[in-house]
Formats: sequence, structure tokens, C-alpha cells
Amino acid sequence: MKKSSLIVLSLIATVITGGLLPACTSSSGQAAVSCAIRIEHISGFPDYEPGYSLGVSACYAGFINDELIIAGGCNFPDIPASEGGEKRFYKGIYRGLPANDSTLTWTQIGELPVEAAYGVTLSLPHKLIFVGGNHSAGGLSTTYSLSLNATDDVAILDTLPALPFALDNMAGAVLGNVLYVFGGNKAGVPSASLFSLSMENPAEGWKEEPALPGAPRVQPVCAAQGDVFYVWGGFSPSLGENQEATVATDGYRYLPASKTWEPVSAPVVPATGELLTLTGGASIACSDSLILCVGGVNKEIFLDAISGSYSRVTKENYLTQPVSWYRFNNRLMVYDIHRNGWDEWGQSSGLARAGAALAGRQQEVFVIGGETKPGIRTAQICKIVIE
Repeated sequence: MKKSSLIVLSLIATVITGGLLPACTSSSGQAAVSCAIRIEHISGFPDYEPGYSLGVSACYAGFINDELIIAGGCNFPDIPASEGGEKRFYKGIYRGLPANDSTLTWTQIGELPVEAAYGVTLSLPHKLIFVGGNHSAGGLSTTYSLSLNATDDVAILDTLPALPFALDNMAGAVLGNVLYVFGGNKAGVPSASLFSLSMENPAEGWKEEPALPGAPRVQPVCAAQGDVFYVWGGFSPSLGENQEATVATDGYRYLPASKTWEPVSAPVVPATGELLTLTGGASIACSDSLILCVGGVNKEIFLDAISGSYSRVTKENYLTQPVSWYRFNNRLMVYDIHRNGWDEWGQSSGLARAGAALAGRQQEVFVIGGETKPGIRTAQICKIVIE
């Protein structure tokens, strides 16, 4: 793969599905929904593995009951990526509990079988499912179920059926008792494939559903509402003369009952009409009709890099620009399934990340880690409170 593609593969959309209290719903099929929100900065990050406290991207994360769990992830702890540093992967599993309103304290409660990042976390009652990912030796096809020992809160990892291919840099969501993962690199090749696993009959293994037509979608965002699976964004590096590099803004929904895909509205900045890509961002289902999306790259700058044109800067200094130059998305964008439309609920520099994980409980969404620019991780955790 071209070096220009390797630069951006350090970004990832990690999607967590979780149930928030129905504080904000669309009562009519047409009216825009608005909510009072506030964004708080939370201090505290695990420091059990050397280098981890610097912050990681592409970790697994979610809530088990009221306990925030993160695991794995990666960063460049020694030499920066811009200077040719080596990416380090991690395997610790950590539990975060509030020390006060603005601080989390962390305890290591276990380890992943291998250092890993760039997979998907899916939330089920009292457990988290970690699907795929990769590490320094390549892609992973593994699926694990993580629960907590009721006595001492030690992590318990159980093995579920493996994916038919190694899969990384994808996204996913849960529909009822069925897990879905979409896009990413399938056996190292960018894809728009969709796989499902029924938790009622897990022994049947993962099944390949109809793929989304069109270009591959690495690092998309996905979420589920009702009986529908939604997809936005994603990119594809150049795959030779027949496939130019692409960065998607458009969205689709998958209807499992008919096994068909349909287009849905792309995210648009209300004030300007500007189309946004959610590539490298993250999303979460909210209430019974909303999907919250944060982060993601800037379409023009990112496409310039993965296409290899570097019209804005030289290839050699692409990684050395200031954070503001990359123009990561700082908006909290909200999609309403009833009116197939988007709203903007606010802006914050703490949301301008790629590779962050989202974890939701009740009326709170935690934005965990990620990158503020390619190769530079953050240990900052932001909490979005929906009032």
C-alpha cells in the first residue's frame, strides 16, 4: 500500500451502541429536535502500561452497567510518527470509576489475549463484545465477549465465533440480538462488506450480508435505530488505475428484513450547507430516533493526502502541520431518523478528533482518546451531558 495511505490508517471509527434516556425525541415526523447539552472535560487516564497515559487511539470501550471499560488502543509513545516512530499497541483492560465530578480513577482488571486496536466494540446487557481489529503482526478475526466477575470486578473474556476474515478499521452496531460490522479492511483489502452474528444462535457463526454498492468504506460510522442499520462516511485509498481514492460524505441504511440498502441524507452544516464527512468519527444511538455523531477528518485535506497529490503541503511535511490545519470536525451532529435530516447541537475543540471511542449511559456520552491530528494522540476524555 502507498505510504500516503499508511499515514491515514492510524484513524479509526470505533462505534459503541448504547441506550440513552429518551430526553430528546422527535414527537412529529418533521420538527427538528433540540436539546440543552454541556460538554465537560474529564481528567484521569490509565497509566499501568508504559506509554498508555499519553493517550491512545482506536481503543475498545463501553459501559458494563455503570462502569466505564476501555481496552487496547495504540499510540506513538517514543518517537513521533512525523519522525518515523513505531506505533505501539496495548492489551490492558481498564475500569474507570468517578473520583469526583471531573476525574476518573482507573484500575487494571485484565488483559486482551494480544495487543490490539482498530476493532469494534458492541454493547449488550451486562457485557461488551470486541470484534476484530489489528496489531503489529496484522489483522484479527477474533470475537470476544467481556463481562465482569460480580465478586471482584475482574474481567472475564469468553470466545465467540471468529469472523470469516481478519477485519479492521470497520464500524458496527447492534440490532436486537444481532451484531453487525461494516466496512474496513477485509483480509487487508478495503471493503464495503457487511457481516452479522446472531447472539441467539452464535454457533451458526458470522454471516456475510449484501455489501453496500460502490467504493469501499474504511473507517465509516454506523449506528442502529429501530430495525435499521445506518452507515455514513468512510474512505478508500487509491486501488490502482480503476479505483481512485475516495472520501464519502453520503449515507445509507440497511434493512435486514429485505436485505436491501437505501440512501439517506448526508450530514450537512445547517448554517452553510457544507457537506461533512464522518470518516474517522464515531456515532451512538440516542433515545428512540436519534443518532449522535462526533469527530472525523476534513474531506478535502484528507482526500488530498490519500490520493497522493499533496497540493496543500509537501508529502514530507504533511504530518508536521499544527492541529488547526487539519480541520477535524468539531461539531456534534445529530441525525433524526423520522425526518431523515441533520441538526447541529454544538461545537467544541474537544470533539475535533479522529479515532475516538464513544461510550454512552443514560444521558451521558463519553468521548475517549483519539487523535487531534494524524499520529498525535490525546488522553483527554470529554463528557457530553444531554439535559
